[in-house]
Formats: sequence, structure tokens, C-alpha cells
Amino acid sequence: MNPPIPFQTIVDACNDAVIVTRAAPLDAPGPEIVYVNKAFTALTGYTADEALGRDPRFLISPEGDAETRHSLRQALERGEGQRVRTLNRSKAGDDYWVDLNVLPLKDTQGELQYFAAILRDVSDQQEIEARVAELAKRDPLTGLLNRRAFVESVDVELQRHQRTQNPFAILLIDIDGFARVNEEYGKPVGDQVLQYFADLFDLLFRAYDRVARLGDDEFCVLLTDCSIEQAEKSAERMRALIERSQFPAGDDPEAIRLTASVGVAPVVPGDDDFSQLYLRARDALSRARELGGNRVFVLEDV
Repeated sequence: MNPPIPFQTIVDACNDAVIVTRAAPLDAPGPEIVYVNKAFTALTGYTADEALGRDPRFLISPEGDAETRHSLRQALERGEGQRVRTLNRSKAGDDYWVDLNVLPLKDTQGELQYFAAILRDVSDQQEIEARVAELAKRDPLTGLLNRRAFVESVDVELQRHQRTQNPFAILLIDIDGFARVNEEYGKPVGDQVLQYFADLFDLLFRAYDRVARLGDDEFCVLLTDCSIEQAEKSAERMRALIERSQFPAGDDPEAIRLTASVGVAPVVPGDDDFSQLYLRARDALSRARELGGNRVFVLEDV
């Protein structure tokens, strides 16, 4: 019969990093690290000699989530385990995500003596999940925000407005006669034109403004910290640039000339959701079209 394998030998051979700390005190300079396995050094860059006797908080990235750290601290104070995803920082200064599973270790009398933490690097998984979450917010054709993400952005800005009274406005943009592009040149060319519009918006608006494609050839822009006068100037600058631009049709880089109509709606007292701003911007856009298109109309009266 083979002799039993010592438990430490098993833990030393694990691919996941393992840390054991004393259960008390939780406040600095504790909890003191009393054991790390070989995978700990591979993950963190710190040797056992550099880690033993230290408070494990030195592994945490300052960029990590404070709420997660608070939740973990509360669990430890109750003598309970917890599993969280948290951001750590290596000895080389690189941040990495870990799945952290903390387990309480008790003696034969049931008294809490240690905490064991198992750390698994999930940086690749975190990056994939972040990409998927970002893609879910984007219009697949133009890369601009989709309607749902844009509505969320406006609602957040409305909440900020209710606290600070910061001015802002939305621009609702429609390409004049866009249906003709699809009819004359085909949908692939129409899609190409929409992509060029998205590129123009990237050049025209500030990095912290939010631009979305709401559907077909309808675009919307959230101009933060922006007076109605500034919003009108931004809209007019955009309209004039579109009028001067030539959009490619297939291999012909100068085949299509287009214009746009723009409705401008500033936030006003009583606004508490996106739909109120959007309906006013729609009214303003309708007025711009009624006046012949290729113009900006500001709806200030409500």
C-alpha cells in the first residue's frame, strides 16, 4: 500500500496560487501570511520569503473595486468564506484579475485559526467578458452606441442634472433623402454611407459626448455640459460639414452628395427620462424637415 501523500505536497503542486493567513488580527499589520505555494510566485512575482509575515493587502491593485474589498472584509469579520473576482497587482506592477476563493480554517474545537485563499488568474476571461459587454452596447454596422446604451447614458446625465443643474442637450440627426441612396446604389453603398457618417461624428464631437445610431439613418448625440447656444453651434458645424462632404459609392469616392436635418432639444425643468427629450428633438427635427431640410432647428419652447 502506498504511503499517504502529505497535504502540503498536494497544495505545493497546485496550479492555482494558495495563501494561508492567520485569522486575526484583520487590521494591519495583520492578517499575517504564514504560507504560500509555488504557484503564488508564478502568479504574483513575489517569492515566499517576500510574502511571509506580510499583510496580503499588498497584493491588491489600488485600481480595484472598493465595494468588493468591503464585502470581503465583512465576510472575514463574520468568520465566513467568500468568493469574489478582484483586481490584483504583480510585483512587476501589472494588474491582473483573479477569482479569489477565501475559506475559513478551524481547529478541532471549531475555533477559527486561519484563512486560506485560492487565487486563479482570470484576466483573459475578464477581457473576453468586457468585450462582449461592450459589443452588446454597440450598433454592429457603425460601432456607435445602440439605442439601449444611449438611453442609459441620457438617463445617467439626467440624474446628474437633477443634482447639479448642469446644462446639456441632445441632437437628433436624419440624413435627407437617404432612401434614395439605397434605391439608386444598393444597400451595401447605403451601409457604407452610414459608416462614413459615424466617422464624421468621431471627428466632430468631444470624446466625452455620446453618439448613437438609433435606427436606419437616425443618429442621436448627447452633448454634456453644453448650453443651448453651444449645442446649436455644434449642430450647425456638423450640418455644414456634411453638406460639403462627398460620400463614396462603391469605387467612386465622390459620387454622392448628401445633407442632414438636425433637431436640437435642451434639457428643461421636469425632464426625468430620455423619452421626454427625444420627443422634443423629434418635433424639432420635423420642423427642420418642414422648412426644406438641410438645416438645424432648436426647440426651446415646451
